This record gives sequence, C-alpha cells and structure tokens, in this order.
Amino acid sequence: MKRWLRGAVLMIATGVVSAQVLAGTGEMRVAGLDDLEARIAYIEEMSLITGDLQGADRDGLQFRLDQLMLGALGSANMALLEVMALEPDAGVVVRERAETLAIWLLETSISRLEEIYGRINLERSAHDEFEGGVSAHVSRAFVQDLTIVVLEYMNALGSLLRVAEQFGASVEGERDIFEQFVVRNVEQLHGQIRLDAQTLSELRRGLAADASNAGIESALRAVGHKQTRNLANMAAWLELLDDLGVDTVSHRSLLIQQRGRIGTEILQRGVFATIWRDQAQRIWRNAARNGPNFILQLFTFLAVLLLAWIVAHAIRRALKMIMDSSLVRLSQLMEDRLLSLSFGLMFLAGIIVALTTIGWSVMPMLAGLGVAGLVIGFALQDSLKSFVAGWMILVYHAYDVGDYVQVAGTEGKVRRMTLSSTRIATRDNTIKLVPNRKIWEDTIVNLTASRARRLELEVCCDSGNDMDQVENAIRELLAEHPQILNRPRPDVYLSGHGTSEMTFLVQPWVRTEDYWAMRRALLKEIRQRFEREGIR
Repeated sequence: MKRWLRGAVLMIATGVVSAQVLAGTGEMRVAGLDDLEARIAYIEEMSLITGDLQGADRDGLQFRLDQLMLGALGSANMALLEVMALEPDAGVVVRERAETLAIWLLETSISRLEEIYGRINLERSAHDEFEGGVSAHVSRAFVQDLTIVVLEYMNALGSLLRVAEQFGASVEGERDIFEQFVVRNVEQLHGQIRLDAQTLSELRRGLAADASNAGIESALRAVGHKQTRNLANMAAWLELLDDLGVDTVSHRSLLIQQRGRIGTEILQRGVFATIWRDQAQRIWRNAARNGPNFILQLFTFLAVLLLAWIVAHAIRRALKMIMDSSLVRLSQLMEDRLLSLSFGLMFLAGIIVALTTIGWSVMPMLAGLGVAGLVIGFALQDSLKSFVAGWMILVYHAYDVGDYVQVAGTEGKVRRMTLSSTRIATRDNTIKLVPNRKIWEDTIVNLTASRARRLELEVCCDSGNDMDQVENAIRELLAEHPQILNRPRPDVYLSGHGTSEMTFLVQPWVRTEDYWAMRRALLKEIRQRFEREGIR
C-alpha cells in the first residue's frame, strides 16, 4: 500500500512539473502519456479502497486492479513508442516524464508479483494438494487463477522492459530483479517437476503391486494433475527466459522427458543432445548403484539383440520360402522390399526391447527421432516423394527387374530398383538412374509385361504385281516361320496403293523375348521370298 501511495504522489508531482514545462515552452502534449497518467490515477484511486475490504470483496477488487495494471503496462509500451517517434529535440522533459512513468510501472508490478506469490503460498499452506472438499477445490482454482495473472504480468513486464531499453531508460536494476524473479521460479518449478516425477514413479510401482489400492490410485491421479499444471506453467515461463537470453536447454529437455511427447523444444540447439545425455547418465547411475547387476543387464542386452537377429533372419527365410512357392506370385522387386522390411522391423523391435531391459526410456528418444525425421522430411521432400512412388510402383506391379520399359522419357531394361530410384540400361548399354517420383508422375509403358508382342512391318512392291500373289507369299512365309505364333493369327493387308508401288502392312505375333530379333530379320526374309517368286 505504501508503494501505491508513494506512486500517487510521484505521479501528481510529475504531472505538475510536466504541465509547467509544457506551458512555459509551448511543447505539444503526448496523448499516450496523458492517457497513461489517467490510467494510473484511476488505479491509485481504486487501490485506496482495497484497504477497507476483506475476504472475497478484497480479492475481487484486487483482481480488477491487476487487470487495470496490465492494461497500463500495455499503454506504457505505446506511450514510449510514441515518444520515441518524436524528434530528438522535441523536449527532454517529455522523455523524462515517460521514463519516470515506465520505471514506476516496472517497480510497482514487480512488487505486486511478490504479493501474489505470497498469497499463492498462503493458499497452498492452508489446503494440502491431496485435500478434498469444496474449500480445497476452490482454493486450488484460485491459485490457478493467480498463476495465470502472474504469467500475464510477466509477459507484459518483459515487453515493457524491451521497449524501455530501446527507449534508453535506465532500467538495469528492474531488469535484474525481473530476471532473478523469473529464474528463481523456473528453478523452483524444475525441482518440483523432478520431485513429482519420482513420486509418480513410486506410486506407479505401488499401484502395480497393489492394483486395488484406491488410496494409491487417488494419489497418483492428484500428483498427475499437479504435474500437468506445472509442466504447462514451465512452458510459459521458458518463453520469458528465452526473451531474457537465459539458457533453457536443461529445462526444455525436462519438458520433453516428462511430457512423453514431442514439441518445438526439440528443435532448439542442445535440447536433443541433453535428452540423450540425461538418458546415458541415468543408465550409468543405475549401473553404479546396482553394481554386479550391470554385467547381467549388459549380457541380457546383447542376448536380446542376438535373439532378435536370429528371429529376424528366421522370419526372412520363412517369408522367402512362402514367396518362392507356387501359391504366391509377387514381383522380384516386391519380394526384395518385403524381405528387407520384415528383417528391419523385427530387428528394430529387438533393439527397443533390449534397451528397455537395461532401463533406457525409449519414448523420449523415439519422440526426438520423430521430430528429427519431420525436419529431415521437409528438407528432403523430393526424396520422400520418390520413396512413396517406389511403394506405389511395387503395389501396382508396374514393372519388374528385367522388364523393358518406357518411363520418364527413358527406354530400356530395368536392371535394379530401390524405393527411391530405378536403374535402367538403354539399348546402347547406358545406365540411367531415374527417380521414382518422375516415373510415377509420368506414363509407364511396360513393353515386356505380356508374353507376346505384335510386330508391325510395312512391305512395298511394284504396283504391277498381282496383289493376291504378294499377300499369299507373305502369309506362307509367316505360316512356315518357327518364331511366328499361329495364335493370335497374323494380319496381312494392303495399306496403300500408288501409281508405282503397293504397300502391305504385316502384323505377326511373336514371343516377347524374340521381338527385337524378329523385327530386324523378318523384313529381310520377306524380301528374299519376293525375289524367289519373281515379285518386284
């Protein structure tokens, strides 16, 4: 109360001096400062009433004063920015007036924070965390409301400090007090979170041994709710520490480990490394405390890994036998991918089980790896598209190793395929590595997917020849040729007739593997048949 009264006298004196100087110099009044002084005057007027109130009435009015103070802190930001926008020679008194108001608000708000924390401690001492009843529940809700007010004060103070420093105000002392206040509360929260984490572990072990114990279950639920609130408050406090330039790596790693889920904290430098280091230290402490049990744990870890490797190989061999049977028809590419995937997943499960046996908590690690994978995924979007496209190609059996394909402007034989790319050998034996995403986004033509292919040849002869004789000669050759299929039947028909020549279209069917050889040889054999029968 004394601070509020002293502030009122200071505000009145400051206003008088400012008015006198402005009247004597003719300087323009700053609207933001006038509004701020009006706000503070009203706050002072209302604060005088709180001393005459008790209980809920006093708490209600004090809550209203806190909201007014938060509004004044925001107005102070705007007023300082308004003064900063003035010309440097606009008036020293105006700048001093603005600085005085800002410093008073900082000091008064920090003092109010101490009062709020005193009230929070009083409420907590009056009602135990595990106490039931209406009064206890109301008290805990009131404490949570006060905690929210504290965080609002902290954000407003941090913002005003930054603007005041830009303004050039002498707020080093207020900044130090503010920073000490934040650090002290964060460290207190850090310790409480770790203590409650140990308590939760003990309660869970107790509940596992006695699942029907309602008291343990109730205590576990109460401590869990408290831990959840503390973690949420810690996250809000850490934002303030970041603004103050204080290292928060250890606190953020604690958040991830205790939440059991990922957050943006993992992206900050050092947080992921701290989590790994904490887990390693935990294993080391367990080994030192357990002594001879460490050797047994190490043996168990290696034994589980060996067993996982053996089981993974056995499953891979069993899958291979099933895939090689006549009951299952899969492409070679699909078989390779499924075999690799089955081995990898089984061995990964073995690694997780092995880590669990020695007390390594894998959830924070998996959470960290999940975020790291997300970050890498954004950086390697094209590679991920190729990976997904690789699976789509496998699922739809678009092609297999050894097939002759036309994909993404490339034609050749598929030599090898991974989930990210396909290796294709062209006719001149040039090896091309094509990303799967380009293949999947384009039309895929598999020229060897069927057992038979149709040749299309154009045969020309002099227009003076008998058309039936020419057609019969071609049909007889096709019927006698051992590499020409009878079914589907080959087609031979006149496709063009000019003044000097006739053109016949020859469409025989051949086995896919004979396609290129017959394409080169058949035209020559037809010409030789024409010469023997006198067809020009």
